Amino acid sequence: MAENTANAIKDYLLEIPAAHKETLGSIRHWDNLRAAFEGDTLWLKDINSEQADSVLIKGLPYSKVYYLKNGLLFLKDSLLPVKKLPQGNLWSPLAYTLPLTLPSFNHNYFGIRQKIAIRIVAADKEQPVFALLADKKNAGEYIQTAPKVRLNKLKWVGIDDNLLIAGTPLLPLPGRTYWLNNDFLLPSGFEFELPLLAKKLKQQIDPMNNMVILWQDDNTYIPIEKVAFVQLSISSFRLTYPQGN
Repeated sequence: MAENTANAIKDYLLEIPAAHKETLGSIRHWDNLRAAFEGDTLWLKDINSEQADSVLIKGLPYSKVYYLKNGLLFLKDSLLPVKKLPQGNLWSPLAYTLPLTLPSFNHNYFGIRQKIAIRIVAADKEQPVFALLADKKNAGEYIQTAPKVRLNKLKWVGIDDNLLIAGTPLLPLPGRTYWLNNDFLLPSGFEFELPLLAKKLKQQIDPMNNMVILWQDDNTYIPIEKVAFVQLSISSFRLTYPQGN
């Protein structure tokens, strides 16, 4: 008799077109889920068996549920592989992946409730680069051969398969660069469309003021504790990644 592989699965992944991410509002409160964008697709991982069988998951339109085995994705309850697991995605909690909205301040029409989407737009003024999100392998190869003087003014934190390096001067590595705006790390060349709301937004996300907020191109964000950043050095990298890369 063939083994029922699906019965042994503990974690599932969900695939949904990014254009329909708003339908995930019904499961936004599941704090074990992590999400990442891959082009026009949004992936969710760490879905447990109970959640995968729930009415909330089954009721999501345009979505597919998979389980992972040997790096391959199988449709739930199927024994045939469909595709490989996407690599290099930047995973963050689902609650931080869905767009954040804040109440607007309508001084002309009291009693009318509206919401304003917080998003970034192209900036008129160029800002100095302060941080770099680089591939872990590329960054690791450079860090382990760099002189101490080139690293000792920088701090870093690992984010999945990437390194977020902060400080100046930054390392000459390919990656996404950011500038610092009141504890927000915004992509270079962009600013908040409504900068006056940035302070209120920061208070809502980080009332204890102990986070740096990494803002992404798709208007999602990743909160990072300031104490998570450590001095960049060969030893700090090797302690975190003993195998090198």
